[in-house]
Amino acid sequence: MNPALRARVERAVSPKARARHHAAGLSMASPFASREGFRPAKLLPLLAIVLIGGLFAAMTIHERRELEADRAALLGEIDGLRPGLPPGHEVLVADTERLLVEAAADGEPPEIIDPALRAAGALDATLRRPALYVRAPAAELREVRGIDDAARGSDKDAFLVCLMYPPTATSERDLLAKVRGVYFAGAKVDNETANVRRLAELRVGLAVLAPAFESSVRTAQDRNVLKRMRKDLQKAPVDLAKKAAAAELMLVVADTPAGARVTLFDMAAKKPLLRVLRRHEELTLTSLGATHREELEACSLAVAVRRAVTE
Repeated sequence: MNPALRARVERAVSPKARARHHAAGLSMASPFASREGFRPAKLLPLLAIVLIGGLFAAMTIHERRELEADRAALLGEIDGLRPGLPPGHEVLVADTERLLVEAAADGEPPEIIDPALRAAGALDATLRRPALYVRAPAAELREVRGIDDAARGSDKDAFLVCLMYPPTATSERDLLAKVRGVYFAGAKVDNETANVRRLAELRVGLAVLAPAFESSVRTAQDRNVLKRMRKDLQKAPVDLAKKAAAAELMLVVADTPAGARVTLFDMAAKKPLLRVLRRHEELTLTSLGATHREELEACSLAVAVRRAVTE
């Protein structure tokens, strides 16, 4: 058969032949119908992107759920620690700060000795009431930003113990008998002065129950942040803070160049019961006494304060 006739016949009966003929007329290498067939491998990058995106979304949702679970658990722990706090504890830290600034103010304010303290046994009875205690340089107590460090550095010391349980006399031997071998920040002293709580216990313990701490928990967007806050909560002396929050008095010893200013505030009545300035007595000490000079001077100062009230 004539080749040209064969070609016309093929075009007549074959769409592919017609497509090739038309493509050749348009100078195309091949017709559209001859495009490469579907290859699934070409979709692999897209599938990988979709898979990675799905995994990331799932991880994000899981992490968010874990964050919210941690947050809810921590908020529950905070709520569980609040029962037992006395009414008015919310303003107690601010009230004590105001009294501390007053106790450490510049100058030498007039002495105050409430007449009721002079009655026989009245001072001892007053010192058995629930109280807060802090001793620090006056300069650290005059500004609120210095109070935290001052409170943390103040332990139950020889002054507090000797004020509550004075030595029989002020000779070196009697003072030594009172302070030698005593670990004033230890459990024994703490038990003997259990009605007195350190100011630091109040501040640190109440801080984790305060609205500001709870607000930080509610806005935290990182589980590691919540973990650190849980550790702060667990370390905080909340039980001691509850005892401290029940304090009726606050005893402040503000050390100044002129001496120690001792102030005893009645926090319920919002007034000082006692405010005296006493200079450290120059003690002539043996070599043994010199090794306990700080404790002996503190004990002697406490005796001087008691004498100002009772004599």
